[in-house]
Amino acid sequence: MAVPAASLSSGRPTGTIFELEALEGLPCGCVAAAYRARPWDVAVVSLEAKGPHCILAGHASGQILRLGDPSEFEDEDTDE
Repeated sequence: MAVPAASLSSGRPTGTIFELEALEGLPCGCVAAAYRARPWDVAVVSLEAKGPHCILAGHASGQILRLGDPSEFEDEDTDE
């Protein structure tokens, strides 16, 4: 039995769960995105788009590449 969508809503507005922090093109042509997951304050890096000529079998759109504490990713940026 199908449940009407209206009955699934609590009536409260839903906030954004993921906040985009950065986009980065990879050498293979794929695009990775770094997000901050709210309200848990977890960093998520995912593959957003597979490059048209990417030959890496492990690359698929929507694939989670990394999870962790956002401060860990900030430390990596300052090392460059």
